[in-house]
Amino acid sequence: MANNEKKETAPAKEKSTLIHDTICLFVITLVAGILLGAVYTITKKPIDDQNEQAKQEAYAAVYDGADFVADDGIAKALDSFNKDLAAGKVSSQGLGSLSDVEIAEVLKAQVDGQDAGYVVTCSGKGYGGAVTLALGIDAEGAIKGIQVTDCSNETPGLGQNATNKDWNGQYVGTNTSQDLNVVKDGSGSGDAGTINAISGATITSSAVTRAVDGAFQFIASLQ
Repeated sequence: MANNEKKETAPAKEKSTLIHDTICLFVITLVAGILLGAVYTITKKPIDDQNEQAKQEAYAAVYDGADFVADDGIAKALDSFNKDLAAGKVSSQGLGSLSDVEIAEVLKAQVDGQDAGYVVTCSGKGYGGAVTLALGIDAEGAIKGIQVTDCSNETPGLGQNATNKDWNGQYVGTNTSQDLNVVKDGSGSGDAGTINAISGATITSSAVTRAVDGAFQFIASLQ
């Protein structure tokens, strides 16, 4: 009789254990979710503040002496232009479709209270991911300064050399009237709108150039 009772109560015990384990797992998951949410809430503002500071420092570097002002008309036009980019409606004669390009922000650059051009944050798809840059473009549509702000997904010693001023400085002076292209034979010339590729990193070089081309086309549409 005792053996029969043991056999009859075993499934009930297993069911009870399963329910207990399920409840424990639910509680652990719930607590972990709450803790992650709390950490995100605590760290979000400092991270956002740090990113904003880095962006403002990049803008100051590419357009020295200017103040940067948001403009609702530009923001509305940019939203429409980004949709055209994503849809493949914008292209470069030299580099083809610019569908991988995204222009995150365009602000007016003002000097002594007068409009003097624009600062732009834009990106193109490189070898390992998006390559992001800041541009200062004067009132005539020429690049005053450029800073590659993120190419961390590119290959160290190759694509990550896009941050080197000896390389990206060749974009300075190019302008919105040009359709830029990338060359690998060292014959690049800003006057001709040709950019010398980074040795062994043509994809990264093209990503930066497509991003600049996209920014040029948007700025030209405003002028």
